[in-house]
Amino acid sequence: MLFTSSLRKAVENYPGGQSSDEAHRQLLERRRKQMLRRHTCSTLIKPAAESSSSPKKRAPMPIALMEEEEEMVPRHQKDEHRPKLAGGAGWKHTVPPPLPQVAPQSSSSFIPSSRNYNDDWGAEPAAPAYQAAAHPSATSLPEVPRASYPALSNNDDFDDEWSDEDEEHEPSRPSATTTTASLASNSRRDLSRSHSEHGADRGSSKVNKNINRFSNFVKSGVEAYVIGDSKTSTPISERHEVVINQGIIQWKPIQQYYTCVVDKPKKESKLKGLKSFIAYSITSSLTNIQVSRRYKHFDWLHEQLSAKYIFIPIPPLPEKQVAGRYEEDLIDHRKHILQLWVNKICRHPVLSQSEVWLHFISCTDEKDWKSGKRRAEKDEYIGGSFLNCITVPQQPLDPNAVDQQVERFQRSVKTSEEAMRVMQERMNMFQKVFAGPVKQNWQKMGSAFKTLQQSFEIDETVASRLLTDALAHTASEYHEIGQVFDAHTKNDMEPVLENLYSYKGTVQNVPDIIHVHRQALQKFRESEGRLSSMEAEKMKQRIDAMSYAVIAEIQHQTAEKVEDLKSTMGTYLKRQAAFYQDVASKLGALSARYD
Repeated sequence: MLFTSSLRKAVENYPGGQSSDEAHRQLLERRRKQMLRRHTCSTLIKPAAESSSSPKKRAPMPIALMEEEEEMVPRHQKDEHRPKLAGGAGWKHTVPPPLPQVAPQSSSSFIPSSRNYNDDWGAEPAAPAYQAAAHPSATSLPEVPRASYPALSNNDDFDDEWSDEDEEHEPSRPSATTTTASLASNSRRDLSRSHSEHGADRGSSKVNKNINRFSNFVKSGVEAYVIGDSKTSTPISERHEVVINQGIIQWKPIQQYYTCVVDKPKKESKLKGLKSFIAYSITSSLTNIQVSRRYKHFDWLHEQLSAKYIFIPIPPLPEKQVAGRYEEDLIDHRKHILQLWVNKICRHPVLSQSEVWLHFISCTDEKDWKSGKRRAEKDEYIGGSFLNCITVPQQPLDPNAVDQQVERFQRSVKTSEEAMRVMQERMNMFQKVFAGPVKQNWQKMGSAFKTLQQSFEIDETVASRLLTDALAHTASEYHEIGQVFDAHTKNDMEPVLENLYSYKGTVQNVPDIIHVHRQALQKFRESEGRLSSMEAEKMKQRIDAMSYAVIAEIQHQTAEKVEDLKSTMGTYLKRQAAFYQDVASKLGALSARYD
């Protein structure tokens, strides 16, 4: 066994085409690593300063270690590099070969001056820097190749690499490709792409940047825009305007209104049925083109809009759900939420004209779709840089008046959100009562009328038969009224809950928007005294542009809240009246049978 082990090690360490000096150098390096792992490092390696003094006597090498070294030396090198015997004795008293001397510290040394020689025993030691005199043919150790990492892809296979499970929940153990893609997505969402090397407007060095570089104010690029450090390299392709209409600051009204209809949810599959998903058709009155989009496409679009239009709260999408995602009720619920979502996009003066949105509702060619997707993901005018795309009036704004208007809107949102929460809770309770106890009680009353009808069937008189027929109809109608109450919860109450969900999901982004705006105003107040008059004026213009956009969005959200609530509650009460009128007519028809 010892001979076989030695032969195997000799074959593995056979140098091949290497020179004798190179093979010997590698052998010494390997032996040094082994001894560093097995013995105390401080007794084997000394700093360069100590090596120049009188050498200390080294401890003899263990016999087993010397035998292992003899086995690892190639056969054609044993005679040349065999260690001397001590006193002519056998291998038991062999003096170990001296360790290679440590080269003095220099600029070309491999070992840094701060190296810790008391490292863990199991750790792989760094390669020493040998003196050139010891091995003239070996000038330097070969460099260890650096690990290569995959570059961030453009996700060209957007429709191929996503499964239906991807759109519902994240995998518990993501692969390297998934992790890289998620890092790219998070980087795109959090950091503005406006920091390009070709920018022209650089901020003043007198403006101090925030210490917290992880705040939304910094990551979104708003700070860079405020201090004039927002840099872009591509021309602006999408422009929007803020106007003053009868003293009201607002977005420029939509010139051509259009609508979109989300319909025809259909279960589809790919890869010969291995992957299945639900696709929704979207038809726009602007182009009359019908496109098919999956939930993951809506999710991608929501991400792009949120990253680009930082001062516009984007409505929420339906919640992701794993269980029962192919059930009819869930599909119908998702369709209604998506319809509310596209309605709000179409009514918004900015979002309705967004390039990525128009591409989403009109592109049918797969190649064009992927090209537009890459173009949207590489857009530089996102976050704070989007403010460069907005044209605002030249009239300067009073910061105090802006603060008061923003503060009033924040209080309104807070109170409205609380009121919507209470309404949602009561409506949920009302819905459960109608679909549960109320329905059951009506149907139980129907069963009671049925029992009463059966008791009169024994009589054979004409009056008894007329009463029996009336009781039978009453039992049937009561059972039907119970079903009507159940349908009422879905047809009349569910739309109210969906609108409340949409409103709450929209305004939950308002605090972040207001916080970023306040940080921008605070940055201006802190920097105004340290800037020249020209620099302060430019910074004030950028602050005003941002304030104009915020006030215009406040005006739009306020008007939307009023219109949504009027439409939702008006429709609900009309359906309530129609529902109770239907129940009343059924009861009136039943009462006529007893006349």
